Amino acid sequence: MIEIDYTVEIAAPIDEVWTYLWNIPNWAHLMIGFQTVKVVDEQHSVWTLKGDVGVLSREVDLEVIIDEWEPRSFLNFTVNGLTEQIAGSGTFGIGEVPDGSAPAQAVPSGQGGSVSAQAVPSGPGGSASAPAGTGASPAGESWRRRLGRRWAEFVFRVITKSARRQAGQRTRNAPTGTPNTAPAGASGSGPRSRLTFHLEVSPGGPMAPMIELLMSPLLEPAAKDLAVGIRTELEGREQ
Repeated sequence: MIEIDYTVEIAAPIDEVWTYLWNIPNWAHLMIGFQTVKVVDEQHSVWTLKGDVGVLSREVDLEVIIDEWEPRSFLNFTVNGLTEQIAGSGTFGIGEVPDGSAPAQAVPSGQGGSVSAQAVPSGPGGSASAPAGTGASPAGESWRRRLGRRWAEFVFRVITKSARRQAGQRTRNAPTGTPNTAPAGASGSGPRSRLTFHLEVSPGGPMAPMIELLMSPLLEPAAKDLAVGIRTELEGREQ
């Protein structure tokens, strides 16, 4: 299972943040790989996302169901793969930032910041297994398993390198200024809200451990882009 969290503070009141989030077409385009979204009703939608990393390119259809919510506070959702064996759940949490508190600062993942992503593939019997390339080959491992492990390691390195390159490109193209803070002059001048995005994803099938290795470095920047994109659009309305 892969778990991801990201938190931003938004220079907008809770009511406005909630109304924006509840209307899915407002922010659907901010998802990395977004192709289309079909809103069935206020609780059900069908998404088409596309992964495109090097020679790997594939569209995935997902059903998203909002199964629990409390206005101005949170909405919980579940994700079911329609074209792939994948399942997950997540939460958008909204809270009011007290007056006088300092805006939150974003810290890069791995340095105690607000982004985290972890994938722990399961080995035979449900025990955790280390990613390929982190230790010696088990005694008696067949040549097919060794070949598969080496291939997984190669693909993982390619995708990780590509994800880092994409993250670097986004950083170079981003506006200058301190990340994850309200626009100049906004701090203390009006209501602020705290938005937290949490997502858990579990691939299925015999290739699940490899898929987790491939997805983990990609979902972390996706969570950040979504949360920061929502903040940018809401704060843009305030200006």
